[in-house]
Amino acid sequence: MKMKGKAAILDKPKGNFEIREYPVPDPAPGTVLLQIELCGVCGTDIHIYHGYVPEIPFPLILGHEITGRIIALGRGVETDFLGKPIETRDRVVLLPAVHCGRCYFCSVAKTPTKCPNAVQYGFFPDPDKEPYFTGGYAEYLYLHDPSTAFFKTNAPAKVAVLAEPAAMAVHAVNRAHIKPGDTVVVLGSGALGLLTLVYAKLAGATQTIVIGRSRKERLRVARELGADLSINIEEVPEKEERVKITKENSFTGYGADVVFECSGALSAVSEGLQHLRDSGIFCEVGTVANAGVVEINPALDILCKNITIEGVFDNEKKHFVQALPILEKNEIPFSKLISHVLPLERLKEAMVNKKIDDREVTKVVIGPRKL
Repeated sequence: MKMKGKAAILDKPKGNFEIREYPVPDPAPGTVLLQIELCGVCGTDIHIYHGYVPEIPFPLILGHEITGRIIALGRGVETDFLGKPIETRDRVVLLPAVHCGRCYFCSVAKTPTKCPNAVQYGFFPDPDKEPYFTGGYAEYLYLHDPSTAFFKTNAPAKVAVLAEPAAMAVHAVNRAHIKPGDTVVVLGSGALGLLTLVYAKLAGATQTIVIGRSRKERLRVARELGADLSINIEEVPEKEERVKITKENSFTGYGADVVFECSGALSAVSEGLQHLRDSGIFCEVGTVANAGVVEINPALDILCKNITIEGVFDNEKKHFVQALPILEKNEIPFSKLISHVLPLERLKEAMVNKKIDDREVTKVVIGPRKL
């Protein structure tokens, strides 16, 4: 009898995750079958669950922050993306998006994150049709597209699972052109914000400030990861006072050289511009869903301040190549970002709760099997 595996299927926005079983495929030539160890719950997944990304088709298997072990290799697959020899039981992470490599954005603009032909694990429709295991909230993942970029890693599973958001953080930091001595403000203390903090410090940021709302545990972790100052919005409710604090704590006294907006909150966009010094760089990283518009003054907030605005969308292979060596050294307590490891059957809790099992959520990962 052919082996079967479980997957959690989301039927509709704000719906239910039904656990279904599918036959586990034998990998075709050029493809790879993984047994998933962990899959992170991303803010994008939560947005999709709540219906904030209307173009996403239902039903589907969500989950794109994935680490797993190879259990079968299709004919012709002998190395990972970097040419490292692979075999069964090796742990890998993957770039969930598969870009075509031929379109204008892939070949001319050199921004494959905007490839119109891209497909992505965790966003494929029709989960009841082959190739079945197309998202991370499952026991297996079938890398059915031979162009999938995956990377062998020796990082522990609880660190490797952070590779995809870490690659996002690297993308943001690259766009910010951080220099030694810079003061950096990170708005948002979720996993993306905390990873951006880490990679900003590694890039040379000397004074780092993290601003978050209500979740004290996340701000505690921010300090453990090296934030020089954390500001709880509930404790400092006035925006003007928060801006005053960041300016006083910037090296020059003029404000942040770089601001990363990682919260996805519209109010953080206009606030972030106030934290920024003249001629600074503002990076929008967190607003994935179309949450509406924000009011800013183009003359006073942008032109007269002579600022640069960078929109940071998704990640590419090169960002994984930059992010992974830091994760693999494991000199930074990355695993402290993970507050909960839940089974597939409790996935919905991660979509709707800020506290699970009487503990505040920092980052939830789904573990379909015990490690």
